[in-house]
Amino acid sequence: MNWFKWLLAVVAGFIAVAAFYLLVVFDLNDFKAEITRKVEQQTGRQLQIAGDIGWTIYPSLGLSLSDVKLSNPKGFASEQMLEVSELKAAVALMPLFNQDLQIQQLHLDGVIANLVTRKDGSSSMDGLTANKTTITTETETAAATGPELQLQELSVNNLQLNLLSEGSPDQRLTLKSLKLNDFKANEWAPLDFELVVLSSQTQLDVKGSAQLQLSENNQLVQLKDFVLETDFTGVPVKQLSLETELTLALDKKQLEWQWKKLQLDEIKGSGQLAVNYAKQAVIKLDLQLDEVDTASYSSENSTEQAGASAQQSQAEPDLSALRQFDLDLKLAVKALKVAGLHTENLQLALTNKAGLVQIQNASADLYQGKVLAKATLDARKTPVSYSFNKQLSGLALRPLLTDGADIDLLSGTAKLSIEGKGHSLVPEQIKKNLLATGSFEVTDGSLYGVNIAQMIRNAKATLKNEAQTGDNSEQKTDFSSLTGSFNLTDGLLTNPDLKMAAPLLRLAGKGSANLLSEELDYQLSTALVNTSKGQGGKEKDELAGIEIPLKISGTMQKPKYALDTKALVEGQLKDKVESGKEKLKNKLLEKLGGL
Repeated sequence: MNWFKWLLAVVAGFIAVAAFYLLVVFDLNDFKAEITRKVEQQTGRQLQIAGDIGWTIYPSLGLSLSDVKLSNPKGFASEQMLEVSELKAAVALMPLFNQDLQIQQLHLDGVIANLVTRKDGSSSMDGLTANKTTITTETETAAATGPELQLQELSVNNLQLNLLSEGSPDQRLTLKSLKLNDFKANEWAPLDFELVVLSSQTQLDVKGSAQLQLSENNQLVQLKDFVLETDFTGVPVKQLSLETELTLALDKKQLEWQWKKLQLDEIKGSGQLAVNYAKQAVIKLDLQLDEVDTASYSSENSTEQAGASAQQSQAEPDLSALRQFDLDLKLAVKALKVAGLHTENLQLALTNKAGLVQIQNASADLYQGKVLAKATLDARKTPVSYSFNKQLSGLALRPLLTDGADIDLLSGTAKLSIEGKGHSLVPEQIKKNLLATGSFEVTDGSLYGVNIAQMIRNAKATLKNEAQTGDNSEQKTDFSSLTGSFNLTDGLLTNPDLKMAAPLLRLAGKGSANLLSEELDYQLSTALVNTSKGQGGKEKDELAGIEIPLKISGTMQKPKYALDTKALVEGQLKDKVESGKEKLKNKLLEKLGGL
């Protein structure tokens, strides 16, 4: 066995001599000038290596660098593109003899990357990528014959990515830490990371952990037990938590993301996202949520933000991004509160085809009733155009109007049909450009703010020179049915055929409501049935059958009701004149008959 001992001694001696040569005689720092010259020759960039380049030998062969800088192209605002405080890379020594590259350790610390995009389209990356044909050939060769990647430890600390665009707000991503241990192809490895994203006045603090698996050909990335915790600053949303699984097929350019648990502040739910980006991105999103209240987000807007929103509302929103992708969205919400309105069991199916957005089906339970809707938004040109069709039935009208528009005007069970179209999404332009037609029917309701029966009794007393009677009861007019149709053009809502049937009276009306000024101009014609006993009356009405005009003016929030006594008196005088004419005619005929 002496020969074996001698063999071991020779190998050990060889390793010792090689180590002595690499560490003492062979100095990598002698190659700094050559390395920087080659980088400048190939890229036109300045490379600086201020620190020493060092060796590591066993059990891993590797090197370390410090204080490395790579410049941006000439003329870019940020002088340096990349700065690295410290880099250490170590590979397994023995597998190298079999052309097997096994990176055992990779450590990065203090990395700053400034990626600049200029208005002319040029960027920091220009000149760093090789010819596409060369890349494709090299990639295919590497996929076929390349070594298996194995990484025992990866750690990144204090990596800062600055995305700088001329004419746009700067964005900054800081990877505070990233740790990946015992990583091998086709095996699960623990991954932990922490990062911060800054943009304008907003900040996102993200913490994540997962089990990571990468296929042998590096084309399939999978994450399981993927947990994300995100805190927001500068926006109404405060916190987002996700428990998910993710699969990314790089060769098929396909992403699948399952959200087992989703919590956005107080909103809880689940869902799944699928994205195919082989050509134009195709996105499929299926989302189920429990209770959603949007008031908690809009109420926190500051006065400054509200002023900015008001200024932006005068400009047409830019929806050109909708043309860059296709979307298939399915949304289910158990309870939704938006703009003061309460809905339940919301179901929404929406698609976007390169800017043509269609709500193919939307339904919800709304104030004891049901709403069904379809709509289209065409963002393929500016300004956008839209159309819609809504059917509402069985609605409790009074709480709907009170919650949605702060108008306490009507009660009853409502049925509504409306169809419309228009262009522009600027609020004032919507009122001007919207063309709509529809019809409505309200049963077993009341008109609030006016007691028509009491007004008639007071008008009767005025005509008879009698004292008016007071009524301390709620000012309202009950009715059994209220029907009509409407038309909206140039911001003017007109109703030509209002009809109301009540225990005491029959009512017909026509008029308009100006959506721009919110002014009301409406004329009602009221006729008593035969008695004023209903709703507070006590006796047979002397005005039965006589049309009584009622005028509505003011605004939608503060309507004013007034009995048109002048028209009433003129109507009575006209009736008396006609009656006198008839009597005179009869007397004249009697006299003529006696001749």
